[in-house]
Amino acid sequence: MVSLYVGSTSEYSGKTLVCIGLGKRFQNDGISVAYFKPLGKLPVRVGKVLTDEDGVSMKEILGLRDPLDLVCPVVLTQDLTIQAYTKKIKNIEDKVIDAYNKISKGRNLVLIGGAGNLNEGSFLGIPGKKLIKKMKAKTVLINKCETDISVDPILAASELLGDSFIGVVLNRVASDRIDYFKRRIVPFLKREGIEVLGMIPQDTLLNAISIGELCDNLGGEVLCCDDKLDELVEHFMIGAMNVEGALKYFRKVQNKAVITGGDRPDIQLAALETSTRCIILTGNLFPGDIIISRAEERQVPMILVKEDTLTTVKKIESLLRHLRVSGKKKVARAVELVNREINFRSLYDKLGIKAK
Repeated sequence: MVSLYVGSTSEYSGKTLVCIGLGKRFQNDGISVAYFKPLGKLPVRVGKVLTDEDGVSMKEILGLRDPLDLVCPVVLTQDLTIQAYTKKIKNIEDKVIDAYNKISKGRNLVLIGGAGNLNEGSFLGIPGKKLIKKMKAKTVLINKCETDISVDPILAASELLGDSFIGVVLNRVASDRIDYFKRRIVPFLKREGIEVLGMIPQDTLLNAISIGELCDNLGGEVLCCDDKLDELVEHFMIGAMNVEGALKYFRKVQNKAVITGGDRPDIQLAALETSTRCIILTGNLFPGDIIISRAEERQVPMILVKEDTLTTVKKIESLLRHLRVSGKKKVARAVELVNREINFRSLYDKLGIKAK
């Protein structure tokens, strides 16, 4: 049995995306896989079990039957944090290792969803660097490269993990930086004994958000077309100009959400004449019946929110920084990108496994 720890050098680097793609590829190659998340940070209750949102998603996506309390044995809550600070909890490491031993039985490979960095979980006694040794896991780190890259965390991880560190995946690489990374970063890391197992480019679809998820996070009210909430928004535009300017502005971008005041019917109508996924009306101001009728005709949901435009934009910006891979379209794209960009021949060789 082989264990693969998928960690990262910073938060929200794309670990779940890579785990989805790896898990699906392993299964397609006839490798029996378990998914294990030692420490969950996104508490969610499923029935009577408190578990982690990523654990629930991975179990569903990979079609696994393992109990959720084994998939994620420790979930970080406020109560657990206070208990850790007051030294009222013990044996968390034993709980994690026991769950790991149980979930790994009969499996060819355990895919371990790691923390945001190798030290995370130290105050609970279960930092990633410690669990990697305990579980004798091979480690791949995901490094987010939206603007540029700092190789220091990668070099530090290599020194810390030694032979268990088998490579890095560079994620969200801007299209205009790919050539530079190939010419400069990849050769540099290779000289340092670190293999870049893949370079995943920025992807518009993976950065998209469903209208329903957007509405839920904004605390909005859907005024029409609630059967379209699964549609994905790829771009956001603010409508705060004259009608002529708005039309030119809106026509430049497809699959967008337009954020505008509820008292701007002219902007709302302009948005409805272009490729708009939804309109977010700020200030708790309802549109007129003509606007609603036109939106229904165009099948464009309208979402009413209480906050002003500036506050709404700030909320959306924060939400987009923490997007997760969910929904059939995004999962399919994650699988496609990982299959295309990861060097599986090298990965399998380093793991000592073969496709069946």
